[in-house]
Amino acid sequence: MADKIVEVPNVGPVAFPSTMSDEQIIQAIQNLSAPAAMMADQTDAGFFGMSLPKADELTRQAGLSVRPMAQAVMSAGGMLPLVVDPAVNFLNLATGTNLPTMTQAMPRTLSAMGFPEPQTAQERVVQDITTAGYGVGGAANLAREALTSATSMTAQEFLKMLATNPRAQAAAATASSAAAGALREGGAPPALQVTGAMLAGMTAPGGPTLSTTQRALAAPVSMVQPFTQAGRETIVGSLLNRLATNPERAQQNLSRAEPLVPGVQPTTAATAFDPGLAGAETTLRSATFDPSNQFGARLSANQQALLDGFRKLSGKPGSVAVAELKRTDVTRPLREQAFAGVTVDPVTFQTGIKLVVNQAIDNVMRSPVGVRQDVETAMKFATDRVARAKSPMELYEIRKDLAAAAQGKYNQENPSLRLASGQLKQVIAAVDDVIDAAAPGFKTYMEKYSKMSGPIDQMRVLQEIERRVTTGQPNLMTGEPVLAAGSLRRQLANKAEELDLKLSIPAQTRLDNIVDEINRGMAATAPGVKPPGSDTFKNMSMGNLIGRVFSESMATNTTLRTMTRPLDFLYKLPDEQIQQLLVQAMLDPKMAAMMMAKANITKVEPLAKSLREKAIQLGYGTAIGAQQGQ
Repeated sequence: MADKIVEVPNVGPVAFPSTMSDEQIIQAIQNLSAPAAMMADQTDAGFFGMSLPKADELTRQAGLSVRPMAQAVMSAGGMLPLVVDPAVNFLNLATGTNLPTMTQAMPRTLSAMGFPEPQTAQERVVQDITTAGYGVGGAANLAREALTSATSMTAQEFLKMLATNPRAQAAAATASSAAAGALREGGAPPALQVTGAMLAGMTAPGGPTLSTTQRALAAPVSMVQPFTQAGRETIVGSLLNRLATNPERAQQNLSRAEPLVPGVQPTTAATAFDPGLAGAETTLRSATFDPSNQFGARLSANQQALLDGFRKLSGKPGSVAVAELKRTDVTRPLREQAFAGVTVDPVTFQTGIKLVVNQAIDNVMRSPVGVRQDVETAMKFATDRVARAKSPMELYEIRKDLAAAAQGKYNQENPSLRLASGQLKQVIAAVDDVIDAAAPGFKTYMEKYSKMSGPIDQMRVLQEIERRVTTGQPNLMTGEPVLAAGSLRRQLANKAEELDLKLSIPAQTRLDNIVDEINRGMAATAPGVKPPGSDTFKNMSMGNLIGRVFSESMATNTTLRTMTRPLDFLYKLPDEQIQQLLVQAMLDPKMAAMMMAKANITKVEPLAKSLREKAIQLGYGTAIGAQQGQ
């Protein structure tokens, strides 16, 4: 396709691509006027009073006109610098180096081949404009020719992107090149050059209306995205939503997440109730993604918090003996005071036993349950025992035997006593009436003793359970035992009846919460949960870059991935920061919910603040410190 040759005053003939309109060419060169002095020593004698350029200057200008075409050929129509240049520019920004981009290196090669170099600011900017125009036009023409022979979906989409409306693409490309070149010649820093190029391209006629142009203009944003807090937020939030089986429900569950046991910090997998997010935790626990073992530290801390919660009900080892000693110290004076005033003689006392206790036994035997063999055995045991008591003190000791029988302490030799515990308790109540009649104050003592015995019995049962359900290997951080979830559930089920008698309602609720917290903490290993492959998390920044520059369907294209693989080192630090923030999100349900939520002004601001704080805690304060004032 023929070029448009324009004679630029003080510059000479300049070739512009045929895809550019006259208005675009005028816009590109209207401010480019060389100083008159530039040509002072480059002119021959006048012709009819006019000053003409020398022959070598004409040759030089012709070479400058051809130079952009040669550069377009070397850069594959500008496609190669599209990938390489932004990466090198941001590497220089991040590391303070001054490595040449592909666009910078190609002019040196052309100069070595004999092409003249642009010497003035105006010539350099014109070269930028024409090179950009040839890149778009050449790529569009090539894509148009190859589109008919393309067979794969990926190739067709890529070629369509290049072939669509080259005039509008040329407008955006040349406007961006003119702006970037002018800023460069004016001494603007690289970051300002990128910003100016983006703004010029977006405001060029037809530029922002094209999806391909939008993708091209988004390239600098995608490149810098992993280096910014907002960019990492977008990448991690998008990944969490892709991992979740039901993102909306997971967000709701995470936003309401609260610990069931004081001190426990549940993870995102534990509180999302989502198989996808639960499976992700398994992969993220690996040393690749969590080298500092934050998941391990959280697991250890939660194990200790669960044990502490359990021991608030069971007491620490040795607490039963301490509690029993305290109970004795409190209740013994009440019992001694009651027995100190006893004046009844043995005969009268035995008469009281027959009238009250034996009558209670007869009432049980005459009731319907009295026909049971177990009840008959238990009542005979009670009759024989109370017959031996000659004083309130002796009857009190026999009362202990009756209580032990009701609690099943004689199960090995006489299990019938435990099976008739309800009837034995009726007999014990009658015994208390007889003792209190002879020793006033005895029931007061027994009420106090019973009230203090409830927590002791609870501790005794739960400590026995703890002894049976702790793992052989202690908590590595605390050295304390670790509750084994499966064993704990089995023991609680086996002792459900006994616990129902020993535990108060609040204590039972706390115990249920401990079991529930243990259960949800095992979400990552629950049936049906499958960890995603580690490739899901790898190269998040590079995948984001390729997808934004070309198209989402090409983000995994093998050829393009190979082209950008040499740039992986550039993204190592940002990828590590993204991975660390992803780990933090999986450890913090509230942060995960905010990341996954639909972005709006009311949610982005607190999210950004939270992420900055997390990043600073991770040691990335230098990387984001400049954003703290935003």
